[in-house]
Amino acid sequence: MTRAAGERVAVVAVTGSIAAYKACELVRRLREHGVAVRVAMSRNAPRFVTPQTFAALSGARVLHDLFADERPERLAHVRWAERCGVFVVAPASADFLARMSHGLADDFPSTLYLAVTAPVLVAPAMEDDMARHPSVRDNLARLRARGVLTVGPGVGALASGRSGPGRMAEPEEIAEAAVRLLAGPPARAWLCGKRVVVTCGPTFEPIDAMRGLTNRSTGKMAMAVAAEAALLGARVTVVQGPCQVAPPATAEVVRVGSALEMAEATLAAAAQADVVVAAAAVADFRPAKTYPGKLAKEGRESLTLELERTPDILAQLGRQRRRPLLVGFAAEFDDLLQRARAKLARKQADLIVANRIGAAAGGFAADDNEVWILDGRGGERHVGLRGKRLVAAEIFEAVRSVWREAEA
Repeated sequence: MTRAAGERVAVVAVTGSIAAYKACELVRRLREHGVAVRVAMSRNAPRFVTPQTFAALSGARVLHDLFADERPERLAHVRWAERCGVFVVAPASADFLARMSHGLADDFPSTLYLAVTAPVLVAPAMEDDMARHPSVRDNLARLRARGVLTVGPGVGALASGRSGPGRMAEPEEIAEAAVRLLAGPPARAWLCGKRVVVTCGPTFEPIDAMRGLTNRSTGKMAMAVAAEAALLGARVTVVQGPCQVAPPATAEVVRVGSALEMAEATLAAAAQADVVVAAAAVADFRPAKTYPGKLAKEGRESLTLELERTPDILAQLGRQRRRPLLVGFAAEFDDLLQRARAKLARKQADLIVANRIGAAAGGFAADDNEVWILDGRGGERHVGLRGKRLVAAEIFEAVRSVWREAEA
């Protein structure tokens, strides 16, 4: 059975993990996006969620036994592979990742994986120590090198009651990634082998031991960029200021406080990077003097602070003779495109992502954003209000375009 013209079919492989319950929501989300869903289950997956549940949610028969097809001569794994537009493994247990990595085919989903030529997306789910194990990391690296895309794992509460890396990505995030792969040519892991550095969050410039100057950045846009880079196969380093948003579990994280600390960490990481996305909201000024202890208010009716400039991280990178591709951000109240283009030239960046502060929707703390992506040749790409993860995908499409033009 081949896929009908225009039909979008996602095959969701569910493996033996407590996170299998999230696959129910994933199937529902995919169908809300207008995607036809077929579910394949590993031997142990029915111990967590029954095939009947997935049949009801998908509206289609579920296969979980390689030899259970009523017409085995038709080779179900071949028929399903022909119809598949995207193959999603969610949850992807450590065991199933190992079988994918080594080409083992002893149940229906693993046999189907070897027959599929469509894009493959995996959402790992396991305990934190398992996620950190060298064998698991090696298997994921091997799969990424072959073009397999990954979403997650995240950092958070685990089935054991512990908290750490290994939590399966949320169903909506997986669904969005799958829908993007169905929408056009597969965005294979084209960043595999590349190093991407993302700066994230605000900085904190101390006035005394308790107080300081900061801003409203939550780091949501930067972490969406980091997650997208990881999905596309990059080795990601996040230089993170003081914010609570969780980085991708596969990323190296360097935590910093002040603008000076962020500059030192970013310049060090950029020395080995192919792309730097400067998405942090770095303070432009810091107190020239930091008071020891707590600055008391008694005896003072007012307080004057002398401020001095902080390091300009993007400009320092732009001046280097040998440097990575540079993506900066410009958050402005007015004259958005004019100011952003001036910043692009002044900082000698390759791309500037401009967004308006104070808009009715998007920006700081929001889940959505509207941006304009400007390049050094006068190009302009408008990305209407949408989820920040989708905005991040557009940013990397712009990065890809710059590389293509440089190679032409």
